[in-house]
Amino acid sequence: MKVLEVKALSFTYEDGTPALKEIDLTIEEGEKVAVIGPNGAGKSTLLHLVAGFRTPFRGSVRVMEEGLDEHTADQVRRHIGLLFQDPDDQIFMPTVEEDVAFGPVNLGLDRIEDRVARALRSTSIEDLAKRKPHRLSHGMKKRVAIAGVLAMEPSLLLLDEPTAGLDPHSRSSLIELLRNMNKTMLIATHDLEAAAEIVDRVVLLNGGVAFDGGLAELMAQDAVLEKAGLEPPQISKLFKRLRGMGYEANILPVTLDQGVAEAVRFADREKGRSRDRKT
Repeated sequence: MKVLEVKALSFTYEDGTPALKEIDLTIEEGEKVAVIGPNGAGKSTLLHLVAGFRTPFRGSVRVMEEGLDEHTADQVRRHIGLLFQDPDDQIFMPTVEEDVAFGPVNLGLDRIEDRVARALRSTSIEDLAKRKPHRLSHGMKKRVAIAGVLAMEPSLLLLDEPTAGLDPHSRSSLIELLRNMNKTMLIATHDLEAAAEIVDRVVLLNGGVAFDGGLAELMAQDAVLEKAGLEPPQISKLFKRLRGMGYEANILPVTLDQGVAEAVRFADREKGRSRDRKT
C-alpha cells in the first residue's frame, strides 16, 4: 500500500525563492526513506509540506490515499507524526507522560493510558514518566518527542535531522531505536552513516530529485555527489582508494560494519589466492 505519494510537487518561499521543483516520491507501507542533499535543498520543507504545514503548493500530495490541501490538512495530519529537529520545540508539558499524552488527547483519541504506556515502552523511557522533560538530556528529550509521536499511532513518521546535536552514545542508541522500529518513515538528514543503518533507500534533492535508490549505489556516483556538494563518509573514501589499487569491493561501504564485511572478503580472497599459488 502507498503510504505517501508525491507527484510534481513544487513550492516557492514567500520571497520568491524556489524551494522544491517537480518532486516525485512514493513510499510504500513499512519502507524507510531518507531525504538527503545540500543545505537549502528543501529537505525540511518537503517534510513540512507533507505534514500540511506549508500551503499552497503545486502538484499533489497523498497520504494514505487522502489528498492534501488547505481544506484537508487537519484530517491528513492524523496519519502523520512529525519529529522536529529540536525537541525543545515539541516538548512543553510538566511531565514526560503528560507530554506523550498531549497529542492523543488533543486529537480526541481513545485508550490514552494504553497509548502512552506503549509509546514509553517502545522508546525505553518508562522510568522517565514522572520526570520533568525540560531537565532531561538532549538525547532523552528526542526519545520523549518520538514517544509523543508514536502515541498517536501515525501511519507515517516524518523525522527532521533525528541525530542532530546528539553525543556519540545517544546517537548510536537512537539509530538502533529507529532501525528496529516497524514504522514507515521519511527522514531528512545530513547524517549519511545514520541513514545507511536505518533506511531502505535514499532520495537526493538538488533542485529536483537527483537520485533515488540505495545509498551504497549513490556512493559510487562521483559526479552526482560532487554536483550536490556532498562528502561521502570516510569509510566510503577508503574503499574508493582501495578500488583504485585493484581491490574490488562488492559495494562501497557507508558504515563501519559494511567496511569490516568487505575487508573480511578481501582477506578471504587473498587467503584463497595464496593457497592456489602454493598448490
